[in-house]
Amino acid sequence: MGIATTKSFADINEGTQVEVVIADGVYDEEGRFGPAVELALDVLKPSAHEGDSILSTFSLSQPRLSKVRDLRADGLDDEAIASVLKNKNFEFESIDDPETPKLGGALLRIVKACYNADARAVKKLLEECNTFHDLADALVGKRFVATTRKDKNDYTRIDGKGEFYRVMSSASSAEAAPQNGLRQKQEVAAAAKEAHYTRVDGDGYVEGEEEPIADAPF
Repeated sequence: MGIATTKSFADINEGTQVEVVIADGVYDEEGRFGPAVELALDVLKPSAHEGDSILSTFSLSQPRLSKVRDLRADGLDDEAIASVLKNKNFEFESIDDPETPKLGGALLRIVKACYNADARAVKKLLEECNTFHDLADALVGKRFVATTRKDKNDYTRIDGKGEFYRVMSSASSAEAAPQNGLRQKQEVAAAAKEAHYTRVDGDGYVEGEEEPIADAPF
Protein backbone atom coordinates (compact mmCIF):
# COMPACT_ATOMS: atom_id res chain seq x y z
CA MET A 1 0.00 0.00 0.00
CA GLY A 2 2.96 2.35 0.39
CA ILE A 3 3.53 5.09 2.95
CA ALA A 4 0.91 7.81 3.31
CA THR A 5 1.91 11.48 3.32
CA THR A 6 0.16 14.55 4.67
CA LYS A 7 0.23 16.12 1.20
CA SER A 8 0.44 14.77 -2.33
CA PHE A 9 2.35 16.35 -5.16
CA ALA A 10 0.04 17.54 -7.88
CA ASP A 11 -0.40 15.58 -11.09
CA ILE A 12 -2.33 18.06 -13.19
CA ASN A 13 -2.70 18.13 -16.95
CA GLU A 14 -0.49 20.62 -18.75
CA GLY A 15 -2.27 23.84 -19.64
CA THR A 16 -4.66 23.75 -16.66
CA GLN A 17 -5.39 27.03 -14.89
CA VAL A 18 -4.93 26.70 -11.13
CA GLU A 19 -5.47 29.00 -8.18
CA VAL A 20 -2.68 28.54 -5.67
CA VAL A 21 -1.55 29.93 -2.34
CA ILE A 22 2.16 30.29 -1.58
CA ALA A 23 2.87 27.95 1.33
CA ASP A 24 6.60 28.58 1.45
CA GLY A 25 9.24 30.58 -0.39
CA VAL A 26 13.00 30.02 -0.36
CA TYR A 27 15.72 32.12 -1.97
CA ASP A 28 18.54 30.01 -3.42
CA GLU A 29 21.56 32.19 -4.13
CA GLU A 30 23.34 29.41 -5.97
CA GLY A 31 20.61 27.72 -7.93
CA ARG A 32 21.27 25.40 -10.85
CA PHE A 33 20.63 28.24 -13.30
CA GLY A 34 21.73 31.08 -11.04
CA PRO A 35 19.96 32.84 -8.16
CA ALA A 36 16.30 31.86 -7.92
CA VAL A 37 13.28 31.75 -5.64
CA GLU A 38 11.60 28.38 -5.14
CA LEU A 39 7.91 28.53 -4.28
CA ALA A 40 5.95 25.72 -2.64
CA LEU A 41 2.37 26.18 -3.80
CA ASP A 42 -0.81 24.63 -2.40
CA VAL A 43 -3.58 24.20 -4.97
CA LEU A 44 -6.95 25.78 -4.10
CA LYS A 45 -8.69 25.34 -7.45
CA PRO A 46 -9.73 23.30 -9.35
CA SER A 47 -11.38 21.48 -6.46
CA ALA A 48 -10.32 18.08 -7.80
CA HIS A 49 -6.72 18.97 -6.90
CA GLU A 50 -7.36 21.04 -3.77
CA GLY A 51 -4.58 20.49 -1.23
CA ASP A 52 -2.08 19.14 -3.75
CA SER A 53 1.36 20.76 -3.87
CA ILE A 54 3.34 22.23 -6.76
CA LEU A 55 7.00 23.14 -6.51
CA SER A 56 8.31 25.67 -9.02
CA THR A 57 11.55 27.63 -9.24
CA PHE A 58 11.73 31.12 -10.73
CA SER A 59 15.08 32.56 -11.73
CA LEU A 60 16.15 36.12 -11.04
CA SER A 61 17.34 38.31 -13.88
CA GLN A 62 21.07 38.12 -14.72
CA PRO A 63 21.11 38.76 -18.47
CA ARG A 64 24.88 38.54 -19.04
CA LEU A 65 25.48 35.41 -16.96
CA SER A 66 22.38 33.77 -18.42
CA LYS A 67 23.73 34.46 -21.91
CA VAL A 68 27.11 33.01 -20.91
CA ARG A 69 25.48 29.79 -19.67
CA ASP A 70 23.43 29.47 -22.85
CA LEU A 71 26.41 30.05 -25.15
CA ARG A 72 28.58 27.58 -23.24
CA ALA A 73 25.81 25.02 -23.54
CA ASP A 74 25.92 25.65 -27.31
CA GLY A 75 29.62 24.77 -27.31
CA LEU A 76 31.19 28.24 -27.70
CA ASP A 77 34.56 28.91 -26.06
CA ASP A 78 35.16 31.91 -23.77
CA GLU A 79 36.72 34.05 -26.51
CA ALA A 80 33.72 33.56 -28.79
CA ILE A 81 31.34 34.22 -25.89
CA ALA A 82 33.15 37.49 -25.08
CA SER A 83 32.77 38.56 -28.70
CA VAL A 84 29.03 37.87 -28.64
CA LEU A 85 28.60 39.79 -25.37
CA LYS A 86 30.48 42.82 -26.72
CA ASN A 87 28.29 42.81 -29.83
CA LYS A 88 25.26 42.93 -27.51
CA ASN A 89 26.77 45.90 -25.61
CA PHE A 90 27.43 44.10 -22.32
CA GLU A 91 30.16 45.74 -20.21
CA PHE A 92 32.53 43.41 -18.34
CA GLU A 93 36.15 42.60 -17.59
CA SER A 94 35.61 38.85 -17.43
CA ILE A 95 32.59 37.08 -18.88
CA ASP A 96 32.10 35.41 -15.48
CA ASP A 97 32.19 38.61 -13.44
CA PRO A 98 29.53 38.65 -10.70
CA GLU A 99 26.24 40.23 -11.79
CA THR A 100 23.72 41.63 -9.31
CA PRO A 101 20.46 39.64 -9.61
CA LYS A 102 17.32 41.66 -10.23
CA LEU A 103 13.62 40.94 -9.96
CA GLY A 104 12.07 40.34 -13.35
CA GLY A 105 10.35 37.87 -15.63
CA ALA A 106 7.84 35.40 -14.21
CA LEU A 107 8.64 36.15 -10.56
CA LEU A 108 7.91 39.85 -11.03
CA ARG A 109 4.59 39.00 -12.69
CA ILE A 110 3.74 36.71 -9.78
CA VAL A 111 4.49 39.52 -7.32
CA LYS A 112 2.21 41.86 -9.29
CA ALA A 113 -0.58 39.27 -9.37
CA CYS A 114 -0.22 38.61 -5.63
CA TYR A 115 -0.61 42.34 -4.95
CA ASN A 116 -3.60 42.84 -7.27
CA ALA A 117 -1.57 44.68 -9.89
CA ASP A 118 -1.35 47.61 -7.45
CA ALA A 119 1.83 49.46 -8.45
CA ARG A 120 1.99 51.33 -5.13
CA ALA A 121 1.67 48.14 -3.10
CA VAL A 122 4.37 46.44 -5.16
CA LYS A 123 6.68 49.44 -4.81
CA LYS A 124 6.10 49.52 -1.03
CA LEU A 125 6.83 45.79 -0.80
CA LEU A 126 10.11 46.10 -2.68
CA GLU A 127 11.17 49.08 -0.59
CA GLU A 128 10.58 47.07 2.60
CA CYS A 129 12.54 44.04 1.39
CA ASN A 130 16.29 44.29 1.91
CA THR A 131 17.07 40.88 0.43
CA PHE A 132 15.46 38.27 -1.77
CA HIS A 133 15.09 36.19 1.40
CA ASP A 134 12.78 38.94 2.65
CA LEU A 135 10.82 38.89 -0.60
CA ALA A 136 10.39 35.12 -0.48
CA ASP A 137 9.10 35.36 3.10
CA ALA A 138 6.73 38.23 2.22
CA LEU A 139 5.04 36.17 -0.51
CA VAL A 140 3.97 33.38 1.86
CA GLY A 141 0.18 33.33 2.15
CA LYS A 142 -0.39 35.24 -1.11
CA ARG A 143 -2.57 33.81 -3.88
CA PHE A 144 -2.49 33.97 -7.65
CA VAL A 145 -3.73 32.10 -10.70
CA ALA A 146 -1.40 30.54 -13.24
CA THR A 147 -1.14 27.79 -15.85
CA THR A 148 0.50 24.41 -15.34
CA ARG A 149 3.13 22.70 -17.43
CA LYS A 150 4.90 19.35 -17.26
CA ASP A 151 8.69 19.18 -16.95
CA LYS A 152 10.88 16.56 -18.63
CA ASN A 153 10.26 14.18 -15.71
CA ASP A 154 6.48 14.64 -16.02
CA TYR A 155 6.22 16.64 -12.79
CA THR A 156 3.63 19.41 -12.63
CA ARG A 157 5.13 22.89 -12.51
CA ILE A 158 3.93 26.45 -13.04
CA ASP A 159 4.47 27.71 -16.59
CA GLY A 160 6.71 30.75 -16.21
CA LYS A 161 5.96 31.78 -19.80
CA GLY A 162 2.21 31.71 -19.24
CA GLU A 163 -0.16 34.33 -17.90
CA PHE A 164 -0.50 35.20 -14.22
CA TYR A 165 -3.77 36.52 -12.79
CA ARG A 166 -4.77 38.19 -9.56
CA VAL A 167 -7.42 36.48 -7.43
CA MET A 168 -10.66 38.41 -7.02
CA SER A 169 -11.99 38.50 -3.47
CA SER A 170 -15.45 37.05 -2.84
CA ALA A 171 -16.75 40.48 -1.80
CA SER A 172 -15.51 42.09 -5.01
CA SER A 173 -17.01 39.34 -7.14
CA ALA A 174 -20.39 39.58 -5.40
CA GLU A 175 -20.44 43.36 -5.71
CA ALA A 176 -19.60 43.21 -9.40
CA ALA A 177 -22.10 40.50 -10.35
CA PRO A 178 -25.36 42.59 -10.39
CA GLN A 179 -23.71 45.19 -12.61
CA ASN A 180 -22.34 42.80 -15.22
CA GLY A 181 -25.43 42.75 -17.44
CA LEU A 182 -25.84 46.52 -17.62
CA ARG A 183 -22.12 47.11 -17.98
CA GLN A 184 -21.89 44.62 -20.83
CA LYS A 185 -24.72 46.36 -22.73
CA GLN A 186 -23.07 49.75 -22.19
CA GLU A 187 -19.72 48.46 -23.40
CA VAL A 188 -21.23 46.90 -26.52
CA ALA A 189 -23.04 50.13 -27.38
CA ALA A 190 -19.94 52.24 -26.77
CA ALA A 191 -17.78 49.91 -28.87
CA ALA A 192 -20.27 50.02 -31.76
CA LYS A 193 -20.32 53.82 -31.67
CA GLU A 194 -16.56 54.09 -31.47
CA ALA A 195 -16.10 51.77 -34.44
CA HIS A 196 -17.58 54.44 -36.72
CA TYR A 197 -14.81 56.91 -35.89
CA THR A 198 -11.59 55.14 -35.13
CA ARG A 199 -9.56 51.96 -35.31
CA VAL A 200 -7.63 50.42 -32.48
CA ASP A 201 -4.74 48.04 -32.63
CA GLY A 202 -5.30 44.30 -32.27
CA ASP A 203 -4.26 44.21 -28.62
CA GLY A 204 -6.28 47.26 -27.58
CA TYR A 205 -3.46 48.73 -25.47
CA VAL A 206 -1.96 52.21 -25.63
CA GLU A 207 1.68 52.22 -26.63
CA GLY A 208 3.96 52.97 -23.70
CA GLU A 209 1.47 51.82 -21.07
CA GLU A 210 2.02 48.60 -19.15
CA GLU A 211 -0.49 45.89 -19.89
CA PRO A 212 -2.72 45.38 -16.83
CA ILE A 213 -2.82 42.02 -15.13
CA ALA A 214 -6.17 40.45 -15.82
CA ASP A 215 -8.61 39.22 -13.19
CA ALA A 216 -8.69 35.52 -12.38
CA PRO A 217 -10.82 33.56 -14.90
CA PHE A 218 -12.73 31.68 -12.20
